[in-house]
Amino acid sequence: MNLKWTRSSFAFLLLAALAACTQNFSTRQVKATIPYAVAVGFSDWIEERRTEDNIPGVAVTIVQGKDILLIKGFGDRDVENNLPVTTDTLFHIGSTHKSMTALLIATLVDDGTVDWDTPAIDIDPDFELENEYSTESVTLRHLLSMRSGISEEAEDDFDVDNASAEDLFDYIAEVELLGEPGEVFSYSNVASSITGYLAVLAVDPESKDLYKGYADLLQERVLDPVGMENSTIYTAEARQDPNYSRSYIINNGDWIEAESYDLENDPLAPSGSLKASIIDMAKYIIMQVNRGVADDGTRVVSEENVLATWEPEWDDYAMGWQTDEYKGTELIYHEGAYDNFASIIGVIPEYNIGFVVLTNCEEASVSLLEDTPSQIIDLLLE
Repeated sequence: MNLKWTRSSFAFLLLAALAACTQNFSTRQVKATIPYAVAVGFSDWIEERRTEDNIPGVAVTIVQGKDILLIKGFGDRDVENNLPVTTDTLFHIGSTHKSMTALLIATLVDDGTVDWDTPAIDIDPDFELENEYSTESVTLRHLLSMRSGISEEAEDDFDVDNASAEDLFDYIAEVELLGEPGEVFSYSNVASSITGYLAVLAVDPESKDLYKGYADLLQERVLDPVGMENSTIYTAEARQDPNYSRSYIINNGDWIEAESYDLENDPLAPSGSLKASIIDMAKYIIMQVNRGVADDGTRVVSEENVLATWEPEWDDYAMGWQTDEYKGTELIYHEGAYDNFASIIGVIPEYNIGFVVLTNCEEASVSLLEDTPSQIIDLLLE
């Protein structure tokens, strides 16, 4: 089914819905009706693009408010054994995890444990950067918004395979900075990871295992309150799940299972180590759409501090989120890629809509993920 036909289908569904209503159909009612038709069109588009782009497996969800409008798996999680992607299939979500580390900090801000502008050295007296001024002035906000001065390339010389979370703190003390905190932007997995471990130290200054401390804190303050029952940062735990997806590369047009480089005890875990199903991610994006309230009514974090994570700090980058506008419609989103998986999550505030797309072949998914937000907004505007 091509895109033109899909949009025609959408128009037919919309006209049918409008015909069933009175002439006094309100704007609120229109926006409540339109997304169901959008979900149909988007589902068709995903399958069309998955086939065209040669992607083995995809899982998607679209939500509005607390309602799931679309949740579906496409293709295979295991090509060799013909095992389909289901709504329970675990995918690596990559850097979309950064929004969860930001959310974790937001819960600590709610508690009064820290503030967004708390200096890192106030949390960890041994914290150190290249120079004294940066050491004393860099804050949680700087780190989460990629304005700490730590560069994107900082991780290149870090021996991630043999290092611990504690080693990361020793490493950054020697890293050459791009500039003073707040003066320069550089997207950095190291900066995001340091923030996650500072959260652990803010709660337990005597913590001796920062990786486990982060996993526990994420579970306690994000995963459990949101209701993400099958999500984990632990590699072995994910691989034991019968629904865990394999990841793939393309070789001469054929899908070849990729060699995994996902690590247990990954010292960069807070920047993107979660494995999650589309069901769990639907719950997460519902919580974001509802400004901190989970689908069961649990207040996970305050609206004020959810919105703080969405607020741009440098150009279009916020804290674990990016911002954009397409055809006059505001978009809050983030992409992720790791271990040959790729993903995108997003919120369209005007329509109270959230979306997630997870895939198991990074190289084949680039175009689909880039086009996802505009496709959804185009369908909404149609």
